[in-house]
Amino acid sequence: MNQDQESLSAALTKTPKPRRRFAISQPGVLLAIVAILAAGGVWLHQQHQVDVLKASLAQQVEQQTLRAEQAQAANAAAQLQLHTVQQQIALVSAKEAEAQSQQASLTTMYDALTRTDTQRSLAEIEQNLTYASQQLQLSGSVALALTALDSTDRKLQELNKPELISLRQAVTRDMDRLKTLPALDTVGIAARLNSLIDELDQLPLAVDVNRLPEQPKTVPASSNWAGNFGAELWADLKTLIQIRRMDKPDAALLTANQTFFLRENMKLRLLDARTSLLTRDQNAFRADLVSVSHYLQQYFDETAKPVQQTKATLDELSRISLAQSVPTLDASLAAVRTARQAAERTKP
Repeated sequence: MNQDQESLSAALTKTPKPRRRFAISQPGVLLAIVAILAAGGVWLHQQHQVDVLKASLAQQVEQQTLRAEQAQAANAAAQLQLHTVQQQIALVSAKEAEAQSQQASLTTMYDALTRTDTQRSLAEIEQNLTYASQQLQLSGSVALALTALDSTDRKLQELNKPELISLRQAVTRDMDRLKTLPALDTVGIAARLNSLIDELDQLPLAVDVNRLPEQPKTVPASSNWAGNFGAELWADLKTLIQIRRMDKPDAALLTANQTFFLRENMKLRLLDARTSLLTRDQNAFRADLVSVSHYLQQYFDETAKPVQQTKATLDELSRISLAQSVPTLDASLAAVRTARQAAERTKP
């Protein structure tokens, strides 16, 4: 029994130690719980801030998308409006052009209705004199200018207006000045060139003249057949080798094709000379004739009469002067313009 009491007392003396350890560790547990709660609160706060930020960002994105859609719609509306404005401008421009065309037509019709016979005649005279003056300066056509001046003089005579006396005097002075010019027979010179072109094919070449004609065989009459045979053989042998003098070695080298092209080249040079005659190009005209004359001297038979006549004609034509100082019709043009302006100022 004593042992039981001793063990009970020993047990009673040992139990307070654990209680003391529990009392000591309870503040740490509280601190841990507080720390956990604080961390949870912080995490919850951060999660709330993140949710708020996400919501704000989503709202901003939605607003930006809405603004972009509104901007696209506004841009499309502006493009449509611009296209409509452009169509309206094009329509207005077309109507304006049509109105200007109608106004020009009306102005022309009004001018034609209100223009007097004198004004119409002066306009025609000015047009004719302008054309004649241009042709006179470009081609030197004195005959055309005289025709235009004569037509103008007859028209002024039909009008019989005192205010047009100065114009008629100017036209008469220009006519007298043109009539005193030495006439250049352009048609006659062109006809002579055409004749030379036609005669080129019949002119003899130097190589043709130098070919000796075939001589008839003259065999002396002999009663001996051996003598006759020998004479004929000797005549044939003499024709195998011929010695003659050639003053123009180049002409002897011409073949049939080269002869054809030589004549054609000369024809082309004569055609060029005719063109230079019409354009009053003195240098080109003379150069073409000199070239043809050189061909005649080099390749043709100068002893033949047709060649001599052709060369003489070429020399004569090359001495013709095509450059003539033709006067202008400025006095008549100035007078008709002054008369037309005066007639327009006095228009009712």
